[in-house]
Amino acid sequence: MDRDEQDNRGIDVISMGDLMIDFTSLGINADGKMLFERNPGGAPANVAAQVCRLGGRSAFMGTVGTDEHGEYLCRVMRDLGVLTDGLIQTEKCSTRITFVYLNEEHERFFSSYRSPRAEIVFSPADIRYDLLDSAKILHIPSSILYDEPVKDAVEAAVTYARGKGKLISYDPNWNKVLGYNSEQTRIMLDFIRHVDVLKISGEEFKYLFDGRPLEQVTAKLVESGVQLVAVTFGKRGCYYRTKQAAGHLPAYQTRVVDTTGAGDSFMGGLLYGLSRVSKKPEELSEKELRERIDFANACGSACAAKRGSLLVMPTMEEVEQTRRNGTSARLLCSD
Repeated sequence: MDRDEQDNRGIDVISMGDLMIDFTSLGINADGKMLFERNPGGAPANVAAQVCRLGGRSAFMGTVGTDEHGEYLCRVMRDLGVLTDGLIQTEKCSTRITFVYLNEEHERFFSSYRSPRAEIVFSPADIRYDLLDSAKILHIPSSILYDEPVKDAVEAAVTYARGKGKLISYDPNWNKVLGYNSEQTRIMLDFIRHVDVLKISGEEFKYLFDGRPLEQVTAKLVESGVQLVAVTFGKRGCYYRTKQAAGHLPAYQTRVVDTTGAGDSFMGGLLYGLSRVSKKPEELSEKELRERIDFANACGSACAAKRGSLLVMPTMEEVEQTRRNGTSARLLCSD
């Protein structure tokens, strides 16, 4: 896209990383053949979409192929209002494809075709520093921390953003199906030391920190410089910690259809909330923090009530409806 086509002033969140096609299982037809629905996805892309759906401004930096799937993804992101000046199409690789299956509890599991992956060819030369200049938050997933040249681009972008006083957020998006090795695990743990906002699922937390006590590990993370740690437990809600406060907020109860994008919706809602104030996360009062965690919980619950991910990130109206229809977690005491 031509640089003059989109206005990059006042960006709330830039997501960097993978934008892909999810083929989501729809069950089996009368002939016994499995049916799949094409959906746009990718954790950081979902986060960018969620910020836009809530009325914020987001941008995306990453790479897709020049194939039809890549063309489709570029159109989808533009139509959602995500700034795509940093979204590049390459002939070197095809657009990444993942198959998403749902179990009886509507929890998802994946079959992913990882190599060659378009997102890993994003290089330091592809970084749009003008977008970083305009942004408040840079969001990073684990998928782009391991392979060259994209890992070099991450290092360059994070170093630049930190130097400009931007917040760095990170969601490991660990997936046991992808089979991370000990070196990749070490890289994830090392990267955590460079972030301001860490959102991590309970399963990821158990894996990365060898089952050590939640309170103990999160306290050490905050002591080491992470401003906000949010550990999500699906329908059991979220544990949070900053220097100012620590506690737990329950999730909003909803009829779960598909959890594929729920964690990313939570992340997008949390970053949207953090971008609305001039304070750093560690400076938020407990009331301000709980309001933002509660809002993010509602985002995740609203998303899980629909099938898909990127295209079904909830709007502000849907999130507020979820909050109105459920028990107000904001009124509950910290655990």
